[in-house]
Amino acid sequence: MSDEIVIKITEKAIKHLKKKEKLQVTIEIPENRLSSESVLVPIPEIIARKPKAPENYQIITVDGVDVYISKALAIPKNDIIIDLDVFLGIKLLRLSGFKSNEG
Repeated sequence: MSDEIVIKITEKAIKHLKKKEKLQVTIEIPENRLSSESVLVPIPEIIARKPKAPENYQIITVDGVDVYISKALAIPKNDIIIDLDVFLGIKLLRLSGFKSNEG
């Protein structure tokens, strides 16, 4: 069994990140979701910035973009894909490959 994490970034996502000069992205579960008293399914999010505590992350470089993945995340067996969506003219990074359940 391989522990290698496969991350793919689509061409349009790479172009967007390079245009914005954001060559570091973070995949994590936001703190507000971890400390909530309500029942929430922890779904990872992607943010175009370096994390505050990089020592708590694995770093994988893909096509010149440093991807920081929280060590607290359960890594999926399938590929992690970073893509770009456009909604009402707003460009947002989209993350897929993680399941929306705990297990």
